[in-house]
Amino acid sequence: MIKLEERRASIQPIKSKLKISVLDDGDVKKINQTALNILEEVGVFFPSEKALKIFADARARVDFDKKLVKIPGHMVTEYLKKASGRYTLAGRRPELDAKIGSNEGTYFYCSGEAPNVVDLETGARRRAVKSDVENMAKIADYFPIVSLVWPTVSSGDKGETAPIHGVEACFNNTEKHVQSESVMDEISAKYTIEMASVIAGGRDKLRERPIYSLLLCGVAPLSQDKGGIESALVFAEAGLPIGFMSMPTMGLTAPPYQAADLAIGLAEVLSGCVLIQIAYPGTPLFITIMPAIIDPRSGDYFFGSSFSQITSTAAVQLAHSNGLPITTQFSFGGNAFKLNNWQMGIENVYGHLLSVMAGADMSFGPSGLIEAVSLLDMARILFDREIFQAIDIITKGVEVSDRTLAFDMIREVGPRGMFLGKKQTAEELPKLWPPSILFEKSKVVEEKYRNAEEVARETIDWVLKNHHPAPLDEKVQQELRRIVAAADRDENLKRELKGRR
Repeated sequence: MIKLEERRASIQPIKSKLKISVLDDGDVKKINQTALNILEEVGVFFPSEKALKIFADARARVDFDKKLVKIPGHMVTEYLKKASGRYTLAGRRPELDAKIGSNEGTYFYCSGEAPNVVDLETGARRRAVKSDVENMAKIADYFPIVSLVWPTVSSGDKGETAPIHGVEACFNNTEKHVQSESVMDEISAKYTIEMASVIAGGRDKLRERPIYSLLLCGVAPLSQDKGGIESALVFAEAGLPIGFMSMPTMGLTAPPYQAADLAIGLAEVLSGCVLIQIAYPGTPLFITIMPAIIDPRSGDYFFGSSFSQITSTAAVQLAHSNGLPITTQFSFGGNAFKLNNWQMGIENVYGHLLSVMAGADMSFGPSGLIEAVSLLDMARILFDREIFQAIDIITKGVEVSDRTLAFDMIREVGPRGMFLGKKQTAEELPKLWPPSILFEKSKVVEEKYRNAEEVARETIDWVLKNHHPAPLDEKVQQELRRIVAAADRDENLKRELKGRR
Protein backbone atom coordinates (compact mmCIF):
# COMPACT_ATOMS: atom_id res chain seq x y z
CA MET A 1 0.00 0.00 0.00
CA ILE A 2 1.27 3.49 -0.78
CA LYS A 3 2.23 5.48 2.31
CA LEU A 4 -0.67 7.50 3.69
CA GLU A 5 -1.04 9.56 6.84
CA GLU A 6 -3.88 10.60 9.07
CA ARG A 7 -4.82 14.21 8.32
CA ARG A 8 -7.64 16.70 8.33
CA ALA A 9 -9.57 17.30 5.14
CA SER A 10 -7.96 19.74 2.70
CA ILE A 11 -8.50 20.81 -0.91
CA GLN A 12 -6.05 21.26 -3.76
CA PRO A 13 -7.22 23.09 -6.89
CA ILE A 14 -4.94 22.86 -9.91
CA LYS A 15 -3.77 26.14 -11.43
CA SER A 16 -2.14 25.94 -14.84
CA LYS A 17 0.69 28.12 -16.09
CA LEU A 18 -0.03 26.74 -19.55
CA LYS A 19 -3.09 28.31 -21.20
CA ILE A 20 -5.09 27.34 -24.27
CA SER A 21 -7.96 28.89 -26.23
CA VAL A 22 -10.07 26.73 -28.51
CA LEU A 23 -12.05 29.60 -30.06
CA ASP A 24 -10.91 32.97 -31.35
CA ASP A 25 -12.81 36.15 -30.45
CA GLY A 26 -14.83 35.99 -33.65
CA ASP A 27 -15.90 32.41 -32.93
CA VAL A 28 -17.04 33.34 -29.43
CA LYS A 29 -19.06 36.26 -30.76
CA LYS A 30 -20.79 34.13 -33.44
CA ILE A 31 -21.73 31.34 -31.05
CA ASN A 32 -23.01 33.81 -28.45
CA GLN A 33 -25.11 35.57 -31.06
CA THR A 34 -26.55 32.30 -32.32
CA ALA A 35 -27.50 31.37 -28.77
CA LEU A 36 -29.27 34.72 -28.39
CA ASN A 37 -31.06 34.16 -31.71
CA ILE A 38 -32.23 30.75 -30.49
CA LEU A 39 -33.58 32.25 -27.28
CA GLU A 40 -35.37 35.07 -29.07
CA GLU A 41 -36.72 33.27 -32.14
CA VAL A 42 -36.98 29.56 -31.22
CA GLY A 43 -37.50 29.71 -27.45
CA VAL A 44 -37.19 27.24 -24.58
CA PHE A 45 -39.85 24.92 -23.14
CA PHE A 46 -40.59 25.65 -19.44
CA PRO A 47 -43.15 23.19 -18.02
CA SER A 48 -43.59 25.24 -14.83
CA GLU A 49 -46.39 27.74 -14.27
CA LYS A 50 -44.21 29.52 -11.70
CA ALA A 51 -41.41 29.99 -14.22
CA LEU A 52 -43.80 31.08 -17.00
CA LYS A 53 -45.36 33.73 -14.76
CA ILE A 54 -41.94 35.06 -13.72
CA PHE A 55 -40.97 35.43 -17.37
CA ALA A 56 -44.31 37.00 -18.32
CA ASP A 57 -44.07 39.55 -15.51
CA ALA A 58 -40.61 40.50 -16.81
CA ARG A 59 -42.11 40.97 -20.31
CA ALA A 60 -40.54 38.02 -22.06
CA ARG A 61 -42.73 36.49 -24.78
CA VAL A 62 -44.59 33.64 -23.08
CA ASP A 63 -47.02 31.17 -24.64
CA PHE A 64 -48.75 29.62 -21.61
CA ASP A 65 -50.50 26.97 -23.68
CA LYS A 66 -47.31 25.70 -25.32
CA LYS A 67 -45.25 26.49 -22.19
CA LEU A 68 -42.77 28.23 -24.48
CA VAL A 69 -40.64 31.22 -23.52
CA LYS A 70 -38.87 33.48 -26.01
CA ILE A 71 -36.38 35.86 -24.45
CA PRO A 72 -35.20 38.99 -26.31
CA GLY A 73 -31.43 39.33 -26.57
CA HIS A 74 -31.31 42.63 -24.68
CA MET A 75 -33.14 40.95 -21.78
CA VAL A 76 -30.58 38.13 -21.63
CA THR A 77 -27.73 40.63 -21.52
CA GLU A 78 -29.47 42.77 -18.89
CA TYR A 79 -30.17 39.95 -16.46
CA LEU A 80 -26.85 38.13 -16.85
CA LYS A 81 -25.16 41.31 -15.58
CA LYS A 82 -26.96 40.81 -12.27
CA ALA A 83 -25.33 37.42 -11.65
CA SER A 84 -22.24 37.29 -9.48
CA GLY A 85 -19.17 35.93 -11.24
CA ARG A 86 -17.26 35.58 -7.96
CA TYR A 87 -18.50 33.73 -4.90
CA THR A 88 -17.63 30.99 -2.43
CA LEU A 89 -18.75 27.38 -2.37
CA ALA A 90 -18.10 27.06 1.34
CA GLY A 91 -16.86 24.10 3.30
CA ARG A 92 -17.47 23.68 7.01
CA ARG A 93 -14.09 25.35 7.54
CA PRO A 94 -12.76 28.38 5.59
CA GLU A 95 -9.71 26.35 4.54
CA LEU A 96 -12.10 24.14 2.54
CA ASP A 97 -13.74 27.00 0.64
CA ALA A 98 -13.75 26.84 -3.16
CA LYS A 99 -13.35 30.48 -4.25
CA ILE A 100 -15.11 30.50 -7.60
CA GLY A 101 -14.05 33.15 -10.11
CA SER A 102 -10.99 34.10 -8.07
CA ASN A 103 -8.45 32.59 -10.48
CA GLU A 104 -7.12 30.19 -7.87
CA GLY A 105 -7.28 27.24 -10.24
CA THR A 106 -9.70 24.48 -11.19
CA TYR A 107 -11.60 22.79 -8.36
CA PHE A 108 -12.53 19.14 -8.84
CA TYR A 109 -15.70 17.30 -7.92
CA CYS A 110 -16.36 13.85 -6.58
CA SER A 111 -19.62 13.45 -8.43
CA GLY A 112 -21.94 10.89 -9.98
CA GLU A 113 -25.07 9.40 -8.32
CA ALA A 114 -24.50 5.99 -9.93
CA PRO A 115 -27.11 3.27 -9.25
CA ASN A 116 -24.57 0.44 -8.84
CA VAL A 117 -21.37 -0.20 -6.91
CA VAL A 118 -18.55 -2.75 -6.74
CA ASP A 119 -18.75 -4.24 -3.25
CA LEU A 120 -15.57 -3.49 -1.29
CA GLU A 121 -15.42 -6.93 0.37
CA THR A 122 -16.63 -9.32 -2.33
CA GLY A 123 -15.75 -7.42 -5.50
CA ALA A 124 -19.22 -8.25 -6.82
CA ARG A 125 -21.42 -5.73 -8.58
CA ARG A 126 -24.56 -4.79 -6.64
CA ARG A 127 -27.15 -2.06 -6.13
CA ALA A 128 -25.80 0.96 -4.23
CA VAL A 129 -27.12 1.74 -0.73
CA LYS A 130 -26.80 4.66 1.68
CA SER A 131 -23.71 3.25 3.42
CA ASP A 132 -21.91 3.42 0.06
CA VAL A 133 -22.69 7.15 -0.13
CA GLU A 134 -21.27 7.52 3.37
CA ASN A 135 -18.09 5.60 2.50
CA MET A 136 -17.45 7.54 -0.68
CA ALA A 137 -18.03 10.87 1.04
CA LYS A 138 -15.42 9.86 3.63
CA ILE A 139 -12.97 8.90 0.86
CA ALA A 140 -13.59 12.21 -0.93
CA ASP A 141 -13.04 14.04 2.35
CA TYR A 142 -9.61 12.41 2.70
CA PHE A 143 -8.10 13.14 -0.73
CA PRO A 144 -7.14 16.82 -1.31
CA ILE A 145 -7.68 16.61 -5.08
CA VAL A 146 -11.43 16.46 -4.33
CA SER A 147 -12.73 19.93 -3.46
CA LEU A 148 -16.48 19.48 -3.92
CA VAL A 149 -18.62 16.46 -3.04
CA TRP A 150 -21.76 14.94 -4.53
CA PRO A 151 -23.49 11.77 -3.38
CA THR A 152 -21.42 9.58 -5.70
CA VAL A 153 -24.01 6.81 -5.73
CA SER A 154 -27.71 6.67 -5.03
CA SER A 155 -29.11 5.54 -1.67
CA GLY A 156 -30.94 2.73 -3.42
CA ASP A 157 -32.25 1.26 -0.17
CA LYS A 158 -34.16 4.44 0.72
CA GLY A 159 -36.78 4.44 -2.01
CA GLU A 160 -38.38 7.65 -3.24
CA THR A 161 -36.45 9.88 -0.80
CA ALA A 162 -33.02 8.54 -1.78
CA PRO A 163 -31.76 11.99 -2.89
CA ILE A 164 -32.50 13.46 0.56
CA HIS A 165 -30.77 10.55 2.29
CA GLY A 166 -27.78 11.00 -0.02
CA VAL A 167 -27.38 14.65 0.94
CA GLU A 168 -27.60 13.76 4.65
CA ALA A 169 -24.97 11.03 4.18
CA CYS A 170 -22.58 13.57 2.64
CA PHE A 171 -23.23 16.21 5.30
CA ASN A 172 -22.30 13.64 7.99
CA ASN A 173 -19.15 12.32 6.29
CA THR A 174 -17.34 15.28 4.75
CA GLU A 175 -16.40 18.78 5.81
CA LYS A 176 -16.20 19.85 2.17
CA HIS A 177 -18.87 21.67 0.16
CA VAL A 178 -21.80 19.42 -0.76
CA GLN A 179 -23.73 19.70 -4.01
CA SER A 180 -26.71 17.73 -5.31
CA GLU A 181 -27.96 17.12 -8.83
CA SER A 182 -30.79 14.79 -7.84
CA VAL A 183 -32.81 17.10 -5.56
CA MET A 184 -35.10 17.89 -8.45
CA ASP A 185 -38.37 19.01 -6.88
CA GLU A 186 -39.53 21.87 -4.68
CA ILE A 187 -40.36 19.80 -1.60
CA SER A 188 -37.07 17.87 -1.53
CA ALA A 189 -35.21 21.15 -1.98
CA LYS A 190 -36.88 22.56 1.13
CA TYR A 191 -35.95 19.52 3.22
CA THR A 192 -32.29 19.51 2.18
CA ILE A 193 -31.92 23.29 2.57
CA GLU A 194 -33.37 22.93 6.06
CA MET A 195 -30.60 20.41 6.82
CA ALA A 196 -27.95 22.77 5.47
CA SER A 197 -29.31 25.66 7.54
CA VAL A 198 -29.16 23.55 10.72
CA ILE A 199 -25.47 22.79 10.04
CA ALA A 200 -24.71 26.43 9.16
CA GLY A 201 -26.47 27.79 12.24
CA GLY A 202 -29.47 29.40 10.53
CA ARG A 203 -30.69 30.67 7.16
CA ASP A 204 -28.76 33.94 7.33
CA LYS A 205 -25.49 32.18 8.09
CA LEU A 206 -26.17 29.67 5.30
CA ARG A 207 -26.62 32.56 2.87
CA GLU A 208 -23.33 34.09 4.06
CA ARG A 209 -21.44 30.81 3.78
CA PRO A 210 -23.29 28.46 1.41
CA ILE A 211 -22.17 24.94 2.31
CA TYR A 212 -24.71 23.47 -0.11
CA SER A 213 -25.57 24.07 -3.78
CA LEU A 214 -27.56 22.65 -6.68
CA LEU A 215 -26.76 21.54 -10.20
CA LEU A 216 -29.81 21.34 -12.44
CA CYS A 217 -29.79 19.43 -15.73
CA GLY A 218 -32.13 20.53 -18.51
CA VAL A 219 -33.76 18.28 -21.08
CA ALA A 220 -32.07 18.57 -24.46
CA PRO A 221 -32.95 20.11 -26.75
CA LEU A 222 -34.14 23.46 -25.38
CA SER A 223 -36.30 22.26 -22.54
CA GLN A 224 -36.17 22.69 -18.80
CA ASP A 225 -37.30 20.19 -16.19
CA LYS A 226 -40.35 21.25 -14.14
CA GLY A 227 -39.18 19.84 -10.82
CA GLY A 228 -35.62 20.98 -11.38
CA ILE A 229 -36.60 24.56 -12.20
CA GLU A 230 -38.88 24.78 -9.18
CA SER A 231 -36.14 23.30 -7.00
CA ALA A 232 -33.74 25.94 -8.36
CA LEU A 233 -36.16 28.71 -7.40
CA VAL A 234 -36.18 27.41 -3.81
CA PHE A 235 -32.36 27.36 -3.75
CA ALA A 236 -32.24 30.89 -5.19
CA GLU A 237 -34.68 32.16 -2.58
CA ALA A 238 -32.29 30.80 0.08
CA GLY A 239 -29.35 32.55 -1.63
CA LEU A 240 -27.60 29.28 -2.53
CA PRO A 241 -25.49 28.81 -5.69
CA ILE A 242 -27.11 27.10 -8.67
CA GLY A 243 -25.63 25.51 -11.77
CA PHE A 244 -27.45 24.89 -15.04
CA MET A 245 -26.25 21.99 -17.18
CA SER A 246 -27.04 21.18 -20.79
CA MET A 247 -26.30 17.79 -22.34
CA PRO A 248 -26.69 18.25 -26.13
CA THR A 249 -25.84 15.17 -28.17
CA MET A 250 -24.50 15.80 -31.67
CA GLY A 251 -26.71 14.12 -34.24
CA LEU A 252 -29.50 13.37 -31.76
CA THR A 253 -30.55 16.33 -29.59
CA ALA A 254 -28.31 18.82 -31.40
CA PRO A 255 -27.14 19.30 -34.99
CA PRO A 256 -24.10 17.22 -36.03
CA TYR A 257 -21.74 20.20 -35.67
CA GLN A 258 -19.66 21.20 -32.67
CA ALA A 259 -20.42 24.92 -33.03
CA ALA A 260 -24.18 24.29 -33.16
CA ASP A 261 -23.86 21.96 -30.18
CA LEU A 262 -22.32 24.81 -28.20
CA ALA A 263 -24.91 27.35 -29.34
CA ILE A 264 -27.93 25.21 -28.47
CA GLY A 265 -26.40 24.14 -25.16
CA LEU A 266 -25.56 27.74 -24.29
CA ALA A 267 -29.09 28.89 -25.08
CA GLU A 268 -30.51 26.21 -22.82
CA VAL A 269 -28.38 27.08 -19.77
CA LEU A 270 -28.73 30.84 -20.25
CA SER A 271 -32.52 30.53 -20.22
CA GLY A 272 -32.30 29.11 -16.69
CA CYS A 273 -29.80 31.76 -15.61
CA VAL A 274 -32.09 34.55 -16.81
CA LEU A 275 -35.08 33.08 -14.94
CA ILE A 276 -33.16 32.99 -11.65
CA GLN A 277 -31.82 36.52 -12.05
CA ILE A 278 -35.32 37.84 -12.76
CA ALA A 279 -36.70 36.16 -9.64
CA TYR A 280 -33.71 36.58 -7.29
CA PRO A 281 -31.12 39.04 -8.67
CA GLY A 282 -27.56 38.38 -7.61
CA THR A 283 -27.98 34.64 -7.05
CA PRO A 284 -24.58 32.94 -7.62
CA LEU A 285 -24.68 30.90 -10.84
CA PHE A 286 -22.48 28.64 -12.94
CA ILE A 287 -23.08 26.67 -16.12
CA THR A 288 -22.06 23.35 -17.62
CA ILE A 289 -22.27 22.30 -21.26
CA MET A 290 -21.65 18.57 -21.59
CA PRO A 291 -21.54 17.69 -25.29
CA ALA A 292 -21.77 14.10 -26.41
CA ILE A 293 -22.00 12.13 -29.64
CA ILE A 294 -23.80 8.97 -30.72
CA ASP A 295 -22.06 6.06 -32.39
CA PRO A 296 -23.60 6.05 -35.89
CA ARG A 297 -23.19 2.27 -36.03
CA SER A 298 -25.11 1.46 -32.86
CA GLY A 299 -26.70 4.61 -31.45
CA ASP A 300 -24.61 4.24 -28.25
CA TYR A 301 -24.09 7.44 -26.28
CA PHE A 302 -20.49 8.69 -25.83
CA PHE A 303 -19.35 11.72 -23.86
CA GLY A 304 -15.72 10.62 -23.69
CA SER A 305 -14.96 11.18 -27.37
CA SER A 306 -12.31 13.66 -28.49
CA PHE A 307 -14.95 15.67 -30.37
CA SER A 308 -17.03 15.98 -27.22
CA GLN A 309 -14.13 16.90 -24.95
CA ILE A 310 -12.70 19.68 -27.10
CA THR A 311 -16.23 21.07 -27.52
CA SER A 312 -16.70 21.09 -23.75
CA THR A 313 -13.36 22.87 -23.41
CA ALA A 314 -14.50 25.57 -25.84
CA ALA A 315 -17.47 26.20 -23.56
CA VAL A 316 -15.07 27.70 -20.98
CA GLN A 317 -14.57 30.73 -23.19
CA LEU A 318 -18.29 31.06 -23.84
CA ALA A 319 -19.13 30.98 -20.12
CA HIS A 320 -16.48 33.52 -19.21
CA SER A 321 -17.51 35.81 -22.06
CA ASN A 322 -20.96 35.93 -20.42
CA GLY A 323 -19.52 36.58 -16.96
CA LEU A 324 -20.36 33.11 -15.68
CA PRO A 325 -18.17 30.46 -14.01
CA ILE A 326 -18.22 26.99 -15.56
CA THR A 327 -17.84 23.34 -14.67
CA THR A 328 -16.39 21.21 -17.47
CA GLN A 329 -15.55 17.68 -18.59
CA PHE A 330 -18.22 15.30 -17.45
CA SER A 331 -16.00 12.30 -18.15
CA PHE A 332 -14.60 10.77 -14.93
CA GLY A 333 -14.47 7.32 -16.48
CA GLY A 334 -16.50 8.09 -19.54
CA ASN A 335 -17.64 5.01 -21.35
CA ALA A 336 -14.97 2.64 -20.08
CA PHE A 337 -16.30 -0.73 -18.90
CA LYS A 338 -13.25 -2.00 -17.03
CA LEU A 339 -11.41 -0.52 -14.07
CA ASN A 340 -7.85 -0.44 -15.33
CA ASN A 341 -7.84 -0.06 -19.11
CA TRP A 342 -6.46 2.21 -21.78
CA GLN A 343 -9.80 3.81 -22.67
CA MET A 344 -10.27 5.10 -19.13
CA GLY A 345 -6.80 6.62 -19.09
CA ILE A 346 -7.22 8.29 -22.47
CA GLU A 347 -10.59 9.84 -21.62
CA ASN A 348 -9.55 11.13 -18.21
CA VAL A 349 -6.13 12.45 -19.14
CA TYR A 350 -6.91 14.67 -22.11
CA GLY A 351 -10.34 15.75 -20.90
CA HIS A 352 -9.17 17.11 -17.57
CA LEU A 353 -5.86 18.38 -18.91
CA LEU A 354 -7.80 20.53 -21.38
CA SER A 355 -10.11 21.77 -18.62
CA VAL A 356 -7.25 22.97 -16.45
CA MET A 357 -5.38 24.60 -19.33
CA ALA A 358 -8.55 26.36 -20.53
CA GLY A 359 -9.06 27.87 -17.08
CA ALA A 360 -12.27 26.09 -16.07
CA ASP A 361 -13.51 27.14 -12.65
CA MET A 362 -14.55 23.59 -11.76
CA SER A 363 -14.38 20.18 -13.36
CA PHE A 364 -16.05 16.85 -12.69
CA GLY A 365 -13.19 14.65 -11.77
CA PRO A 366 -11.98 11.95 -9.39
CA SER A 367 -15.03 9.85 -8.58
CA GLY A 368 -14.22 6.17 -9.11
CA LEU A 369 -16.97 5.87 -11.73
CA ILE A 370 -17.06 3.76 -14.90
CA GLU A 371 -19.67 2.42 -17.34
CA ALA A 372 -20.97 5.87 -18.33
CA VAL A 373 -21.45 6.90 -14.69
CA SER A 374 -23.57 3.87 -13.82
CA LEU A 375 -21.05 1.94 -11.67
CA LEU A 376 -18.87 3.07 -8.75
CA ASP A 377 -15.65 1.23 -8.00
CA MET A 378 -14.21 3.11 -5.04
CA ALA A 379 -10.67 1.91 -5.73
CA ARG A 380 -10.76 3.69 -9.07
CA ILE A 381 -10.43 7.06 -7.38
CA LEU A 382 -6.77 6.10 -6.89
CA PHE A 383 -6.36 5.80 -10.66
CA ASP A 384 -8.00 9.21 -11.02
CA ARG A 385 -5.60 10.55 -8.41
CA GLU A 386 -2.64 9.36 -10.49
CA ILE A 387 -4.02 11.19 -13.51
CA PHE A 388 -4.66 14.44 -11.64
CA GLN A 389 -1.24 14.26 -10.04
CA ALA A 390 0.27 14.09 -13.53
CA ILE A 391 -1.93 16.97 -14.78
CA ASP A 392 -0.83 19.11 -11.84
CA ILE A 393 2.84 18.47 -12.68
CA ILE A 394 2.39 19.03 -16.42
CA THR A 395 0.39 22.27 -16.16
CA LYS A 396 2.84 23.87 -13.73
CA GLY A 397 5.38 23.87 -16.56
CA VAL A 398 9.10 24.27 -15.80
CA GLU A 399 10.36 26.55 -13.04
CA VAL A 400 13.40 28.57 -14.11
CA SER A 401 15.28 30.39 -11.34
CA ASP A 402 18.77 30.64 -9.89
CA ARG A 403 17.88 27.79 -7.54
CA THR A 404 16.61 25.46 -10.28
CA LEU A 405 19.41 26.30 -12.72
CA ALA A 406 21.77 25.14 -9.93
CA PHE A 407 24.92 26.54 -11.52
CA ASP A 408 26.91 26.41 -8.25
CA MET A 409 26.01 22.74 -7.85
CA ILE A 410 27.06 21.98 -11.43
CA ARG A 411 30.35 23.86 -10.98
CA GLU A 412 31.08 22.01 -7.74
CA VAL A 413 30.44 18.54 -9.19
CA GLY A 414 32.08 19.28 -12.54
CA PRO A 415 32.69 16.95 -15.49
CA ARG A 416 32.18 13.22 -14.92
CA GLY A 417 30.89 13.87 -11.40
CA MET A 418 27.81 12.46 -9.65
CA PHE A 419 24.93 14.47 -8.19
CA LEU A 420 23.36 11.64 -6.21
CA GLY A 421 25.26 12.31 -2.99
CA LYS A 422 24.54 16.05 -2.85
CA LYS A 423 22.31 17.52 -0.12
CA GLN A 424 20.08 19.24 -2.68
CA THR A 425 19.49 15.92 -4.42
CA ALA A 426 18.48 14.24 -1.16
CA GLU A 427 16.00 17.07 -0.51
CA GLU A 428 14.59 17.51 -3.99
CA LEU A 429 14.62 14.07 -5.66
CA PRO A 430 11.72 12.66 -3.58
CA LYS A 431 9.58 15.56 -4.81
CA LEU A 432 10.05 14.26 -8.36
CA TRP A 433 8.68 10.86 -7.35
CA PRO A 434 5.29 11.35 -5.62
CA PRO A 435 3.44 8.37 -4.08
CA SER A 436 1.97 6.11 -6.76
CA ILE A 437 -0.06 2.91 -6.88
CA LEU A 438 1.66 2.06 -10.16
CA PHE A 439 5.16 1.60 -8.77
CA GLU A 440 4.70 -0.21 -5.48
CA LYS A 441 7.64 -2.65 -5.15
CA SER A 442 6.66 -6.30 -5.18
CA LYS A 443 8.04 -8.88 -2.77
CA VAL A 444 7.59 -11.56 -5.43
CA VAL A 445 10.91 -12.14 -7.14
CA GLU A 446 9.56 -12.43 -10.69
CA GLU A 447 7.41 -9.26 -10.33
CA LYS A 448 8.98 -5.80 -10.25
CA TYR A 449 5.83 -3.95 -9.16
CA ARG A 450 2.63 -5.05 -7.43
CA ASN A 451 -0.73 -5.13 -9.18
CA ALA A 452 -1.98 -1.51 -9.11
CA GLU A 453 -5.61 -2.48 -8.58
CA GLU A 454 -4.66 -4.53 -5.52
CA VAL A 455 -2.70 -1.61 -4.09
CA ALA A 456 -5.62 0.72 -4.75
CA ARG A 457 -8.06 -1.51 -2.86
CA GLU A 458 -5.71 -1.76 0.12
CA THR A 459 -5.39 2.02 0.15
CA ILE A 460 -9.15 2.59 0.12
CA ASP A 461 -9.54 0.07 2.91
CA TRP A 462 -6.96 2.01 4.97
CA VAL A 463 -8.75 5.33 4.37
CA LEU A 464 -12.11 3.96 5.47
CA LYS A 465 -10.62 2.49 8.64
CA ASN A 466 -8.35 5.38 9.58
CA HIS A 467 -9.86 8.63 8.28
CA HIS A 468 -12.46 10.19 10.54
CA PRO A 469 -14.00 13.42 9.23
CA ALA A 470 -14.82 15.94 11.94
CA PRO A 471 -18.30 14.92 13.13
CA LEU A 472 -21.24 17.27 13.32
CA ASP A 473 -22.49 18.14 16.78
CA GLU A 474 -24.72 15.34 18.11
CA LYS A 475 -27.70 17.69 18.35
CA VAL A 476 -27.19 18.67 14.71
CA GLN A 477 -27.01 15.00 13.70
CA GLN A 478 -30.25 14.34 15.56
CA GLU A 479 -31.94 17.24 13.82
CA LEU A 480 -30.79 15.97 10.41
CA ARG A 481 -32.23 12.55 11.22
CA ARG A 482 -35.51 14.20 12.25
CA ILE A 483 -35.69 16.14 8.95
CA VAL A 484 -34.98 13.03 6.87
CA ALA A 485 -37.57 11.02 8.81
CA ALA A 486 -40.13 13.77 8.20
CA ALA A 487 -39.34 13.62 4.46
CA ASP A 488 -39.82 9.84 4.50
CA ARG A 489 -43.30 10.36 5.99
CA ASP A 490 -44.32 13.24 3.72
CA GLU A 491 -47.13 11.99 1.48
CA ASN A 492 -47.07 15.13 -0.67
CA LEU A 493 -43.39 14.53 -1.42
CA LYS A 494 -44.07 10.89 -2.29
CA ARG A 495 -46.82 11.89 -4.71
CA GLU A 496 -44.55 14.52 -6.27
CA LEU A 497 -41.72 12.03 -6.75
CA LYS A 498 -44.00 9.33 -8.15
CA GLY A 499 -45.45 11.84 -10.57
CA ARG A 500 -41.97 12.52 -11.96
CA ARG A 501 -41.28 8.89 -12.86
